[in-house]
Amino acid sequence: MFEKNGLIYKFVKVAFEKQTYLNMLYLLFTFPLGTAYFVFLVTGLSLGFTLSIIWLGIPILILVFLAWWEIASFERQLAICFLNIEISPMAIESVQGKSILEKGILRLKNPVTWKALLFLFIKFPFGILSLIVSVVLISLSLSLLFVPLAYLLDAGIGIDSAGEAIMIFFLGVIISFFSLHAMNLLSYVTGKLAVMLLGSSLTSSLAGEKSDGGLIEETFREI
Repeated sequence: MFEKNGLIYKFVKVAFEKQTYLNMLYLLFTFPLGTAYFVFLVTGLSLGFTLSIIWLGIPILILVFLAWWEIASFERQLAICFLNIEISPMAIESVQGKSILEKGILRLKNPVTWKALLFLFIKFPFGILSLIVSVVLISLSLSLLFVPLAYLLDAGIGIDSAGEAIMIFFLGVIISFFSLHAMNLLSYVTGKLAVMLLGSSLTSSLAGEKSDGGLIEETFREI
């Protein structure tokens, strides 16, 4: 029953894995980051397209275009570091020696540019879902686990006996394990989206070549 490959072992070990808590941190950061991306992109794109009739919007759109590539590069590195997944480079073809116009054209033709924009927009509603799920599960688990302490302190929680408090505690332990598995599943879905939308679909052999991941990716690589 408690063998290494047993169901109970797999169910319990989630609480003792470092990756579980990295996943949890990633989910908790999803909401503020997703909200910031959404506000920036909606504001920048709306303002850019609105002012484009007087040509003032063109530089705004160019800046937003450059910014979302760097944000996507940051998100790619964040997913790699926190979710422990492999994502192919955002671009395979090197832009070294090319003019600014040529670099811009390459990025416009790169499907990852537009998939990354979709990912950044998806991150907002997914961030809301992640926040709700994480806060509800964590709050529920902790509230049940601390029932015995509240009983000892006579906090007036409506528990009549120590036996009842202990039963609720063990129920909290079980729910805590389920909560950690649920958050791992949510992180797994996020990771799959990141793999599909933040990396090129070329073969792994090409993925080993130098990529144009942006300034943020270069900073991560240096670290």
